[in-house]
Formats: sequence, structure tokens, C-alpha cells
Amino acid sequence: MKDIALYGHLTIDTIIDGDTEKKTLGSMANVWKALLEIDPTIDIGLSPIDIGQALIYIDKPAAKRYSKVNLSLVQHQVKMVSSKISHLIYLNELTRNDFIPVLDGIITADICAGKQVNMEILQYVDYLFISDEDINDSFLEYTNSTKGWVILHSASGSVVSNGEEKFFYKLPEELILKNVNVLGAGDIFASCFLYKLLEGYGDIRDWIEYAHLTTTEIIGK
Repeated sequence: MKDIALYGHLTIDTIIDGDTEKKTLGSMANVWKALLEIDPTIDIGLSPIDIGQALIYIDKPAAKRYSKVNLSLVQHQVKMVSSKISHLIYLNELTRNDFIPVLDGIITADICAGKQVNMEILQYVDYLFISDEDINDSFLEYTNSTKGWVILHSASGSVVSNGEEKFFYKLPEELILKNVNVLGAGDIFASCFLYKLLEGYGDIRDWIEYAHLTTTEIIGK
């Protein structure tokens, strides 16, 4: 059994940043890399659902990604991976979700700006990550539909709720990054949280704090 299995797009991203252009691997590779940088002993399984290319623009003055367009995606045969945690990357962009109900272990997922989320599939998700830039529906609608916790995160903190309990985490003001390219921050945040979830020490408040502090440290380097 793997520690963590990653399901989602495996893409080559073309990033347009002002007058510069570079190519990099997409979110699945970002999460995989971040997890191994945190702990090289984590046993990770990769299961690409779609393979293709994506185009990303960076709004440098605003220090954020403002557009992502999938140029081409080809559906890939789903490889089921037995794991303690199954993480679904860009849940709302997956071309298929029929495999989700039969996943074992804890199920986590994130979403991105773009397609509407299939709220019915959230009944299987234990932890849902949403960037404040990517939320399309009301926070309450997500908490009502999700099996477990919904984590709405930003550079300054998080709102976390499971529909019955709700709490806020605010990053200390002096640690909030300004005028920094935050592309990939959501992938790093999810990776940090997954690491603490896998470790199993403490509770969700501790994991949220760790994810924010560690993401800020990594992005700020």
C-alpha cells in the first residue's frame, strides 16, 4: 500500500510571465515534488487521468496567476492505487470521476477556477482544498456537500469548516508575503497538509498552521 496516491492531470505547462516564457510540469508534478522535498521517504503513487498541455499567464504586478487554459487533454486509463490517502488534483477538471467512490483510505481533493464542481461527488471527499481565487460557489454550499472538511485558503490564512464546526487561521502579519509570484502555492499548501495528515499527529488546526507556515517559508525562498 502506498502512503499517498495522486490522481489528476499530468501536463506540460507553458508559463507566460511578462516577456518571458518557460515550460514546466503541472500540478501533479508540483505536489509530488513538494511532498518528496518535505519527506523523501513518502511512498507516492501516480495515476494520471488526463495527459496534455496547459497555458498559464501570470499577472506579475498583482503577484498571481490570472488565467489558465488547457490547450489539449487526452484521457488516460485510470490506474487504481491502494493508498492511505488518495488526493484528487483539480477535481472539477477531471474528465471522469467514476473511480472515486471505490477509492480506499482518506480522500482529499482540490479544485481550480473553471468548470463547475459536481457537488454530488463531494460526498466522498474528506478534505477539500479551495484557493480564495478559485471559489465559484458559496462556501456554505461546499460545506453542505462535502463529507468532511472544506479548507478555503489564501496567502493570509484559512477558513475551515465541516458544516458543524468552523474556525479561522490567520498567518501573522509579518509573515504574509507581498509582491511575490504565488504560482504553485496551492499545490505546496496541499502537500504540506497531506504530509501532516499522513503523519497523524495533532489535529486539523495543527495541520493548517503547519501548511501555512511551511508554504510561506518555501515560497519566500
